[in-house]
Amino acid sequence: MFIVKYYIAGALLAFATLSLIDTLLIKLIFAWIGLSLSVVSLAYIFDLPGIFRKKSNGSIPFYIRWIFIPFLLGSQLYNSWARKNDKVPAIQKIDDNLYLACRLFASDVATLQAKGITAILDVTAEFDGLDWTAESEALDYLNLPVLDHKSPEAEKLVQAIHWLENHITSSNGVVIHCALGRGRSVLVMAAYLLSKNKHLTVSQVLEKIQGIRTTAGLNKAQLNALSRYHKDGLFTLKPPLWIIANPVSGGGKWFEGKLEVIKRLSPHFVLNILETTQDISAQMLTQQAINDGAKTIIACGGDGTLTEVAAELVQTDITMGILPMGTANALAHVLFGISTKVIPVGIACDVIIAGKTTQIDSAKCNGNLMLLLAGLGFENKMITGANREEKDLGGQFAYLQAFWQAINKNEVLTLQVQFDNLSVQTIETTSLVVANAAPFTTILAQGGGEPDIKDGLLDVTWIPPQQDMTDSVLSLAELALSGLTEPAQSLQSEHVNAKKVVIKAEHELDYVIDGEVFSAKSLQIEVLPQSLNIFTN
Repeated sequence: MFIVKYYIAGALLAFATLSLIDTLLIKLIFAWIGLSLSVVSLAYIFDLPGIFRKKSNGSIPFYIRWIFIPFLLGSQLYNSWARKNDKVPAIQKIDDNLYLACRLFASDVATLQAKGITAILDVTAEFDGLDWTAESEALDYLNLPVLDHKSPEAEKLVQAIHWLENHITSSNGVVIHCALGRGRSVLVMAAYLLSKNKHLTVSQVLEKIQGIRTTAGLNKAQLNALSRYHKDGLFTLKPPLWIIANPVSGGGKWFEGKLEVIKRLSPHFVLNILETTQDISAQMLTQQAINDGAKTIIACGGDGTLTEVAAELVQTDITMGILPMGTANALAHVLFGISTKVIPVGIACDVIIAGKTTQIDSAKCNGNLMLLLAGLGFENKMITGANREEKDLGGQFAYLQAFWQAINKNEVLTLQVQFDNLSVQTIETTSLVVANAAPFTTILAQGGGEPDIKDGLLDVTWIPPQQDMTDSVLSLAELALSGLTEPAQSLQSEHVNAKKVVIKAEHELDYVIDGEVFSAKSLQIEVLPQSLNIFTN
């Protein structure tokens, strides 16, 4: 590329000057210039925009600025002069809510706000973005690092298109800018317009842009890249990703994590976000998304919300994803591992972006979908004993407190239980759990080790009545070890695998399904093998 010739020539001239100068300080300055331009030349030759280490907020690290001061200073002076003497305005409207611009400065914020622009797509690698200014003014910012006169990578360009679409469909004004608003930003603008207008050609889109911004023009390499991407069908937006969010789950975690979710997912998908209310359930919103043609639906909330969404998706070709924002987030633990206890939203977003899916089992309990487990006795007392206020304040500690109270009461249930087609047996127990899936932290379900969510079987674990508190603690310790190690012969608990379980009693039974409370005189639970397509790592 012709621009590299100038950087190489500048580097050679700087190094040649070293032999003509005796003063050490001046030698160091020219060596600095030569080194800076040499590294920049290599970046252009091998197309390495990441050499400037530009951060996600648009800032360039302090040490990089010092290394590249000769290059950055020269570029800054030239672009400032070019902007001042440009025959077109710095910021121009190209389409509805869509603007094209040269490099932006903090002094441009007032103009952006006056035009209703709330988002900035920065297509430069070599300049600081508005960094803290954009953050303080609540301007959404995305950087697509591209070297001057170069073209963006295909994958990054597709991400930029989806990010733009999310803002445009939300009626947010967006500005795309590079150094002078002539090449890189024009290519991205053209790519987005082509994604929205399938009948237009590359030439027609560029004519539209150039009809407004007369200085816009792609070099040969950029034009070839744009044409190739278009011919390969790269500018096809993915089907929308529907997010069904329960704002009250986990004490309002959605309000804390919503911006992170949008920031992580919007470069990869067009997002349709629906939020539940007291009158509108997750089930109703899921049905709405399905009626609107949704192919991928993400459930955001606690395990109860996830089950509510999944109830509409089992035995369909729709893919489900989860964003764990509840108190326990047991299903996320099963699917993604223990790390979800630390960074649940980040890991879940990475899994959705990766797009890997698997078929998992689900089950039906009295007609209600069950992803995790149905529980009587201790499990039920633990859920019902932890009210919303306690969960909001103490998180999972509220469950532990209620669990300990249930152990102290040690109430015994007498049940008539049938496994598959075997004979009915009478079971006396303080805790009975029928699990499709459960992490090792759900100790009451670990009689046969951690349940397998893909084995087509239910894991039934129950604890016979214990004489005193010591025996109860021993039985729980045994179950906890079973979940962490290879299960040995149970001494304090019982375990059976079955495809179908029927439980009856002479009185009304209180029980929970995935954290939701129910009551009935009998329970019929049956596994649905590989009935739900879900994102997983």
